[in-house]
Amino acid sequence: MNAFLALNGGDIPDPDPTVVFEDDFETNKGWTSDPNGSDTATTGLWERAIPESTNYSGTKQLGTTPSGSYDLVTEGSAGSSAGVNDIDSGVTSIQSPAISLPANGSLTLSFSYYLSHYSNANSDDFFRMNLVRSNGSVVTLFEELGTSSDQDAAWSNQSLDLSAYAGENVYLQIEAADNGSPSLVEAGVDDVKIAQSTTSTLIEQTID
Repeated sequence: MNAFLALNGGDIPDPDPTVVFEDDFETNKGWTSDPNGSDTATTGLWERAIPESTNYSGTKQLGTTPSGSYDLVTEGSAGSSAGVNDIDSGVTSIQSPAISLPANGSLTLSFSYYLSHYSNANSDDFFRMNLVRSNGSVVTLFEELGTSSDQDAAWSNQSLDLSAYAGENVYLQIEAADNGSPSLVEAGVDDVKIAQSTTSTLIEQTID
C-alpha cells in the first residue's frame, strides 16, 4: 500500500522565529544619543527613562509603556508644563548598539511607537526609524510626518521587512524633530525586536 508524506513540496513557516536583537529598555543596552554629533534640538532629547505623562488639549507624552516601566522618550520628565520638555528647535536622534543580521532567512523589525503634536505642528516635524548600513548609508525604513491637527499620543505597532539587509552589520537609528515653526511635539519608542524566520520544505514521499 502506498502512503504519502508531506504536501507536494510546500513550505512550512518557522513556528518559533529566532530573536536577533531585542530591547524593551528595562535595562541599559547602550543606545547612543546624537551619534553623529549633528542634532539641533535644544530640549526633548531622546533618552531611556520612566516617562511622565503630559497633557495639552489631550495627552502628548504617555506615562505608560507597552511593557515594563521604561521606554525611549523625548525627555521623560514632564516639567512644569507640556511645552517645557517637548522637542524644540530641530532634530534629536538616538542609535542602537551594532546588530549583526544573519545571512539567511526572513528578517522582521517590529516596534511600538507614537508621535504626538498640537495643531501648531506641520510636515516639517517627523518621527523616523532609520537603518545605518555596513557601508555607512542611511535608509529610512519608516517615517511619520506631523500635520496641522491636534494628535494625542497613542502607542502603535509597526512591522518592517529587513530581509534585503541580511548578512550586514547595522545600527537602528531613531529620529524625531520639531522643525520649521515652533510646535508641541513628543515621541516614544518601546519593544524593539528583530526576528529571523526560516521555512522548511516538505517533500512528497511514497512509502511502500
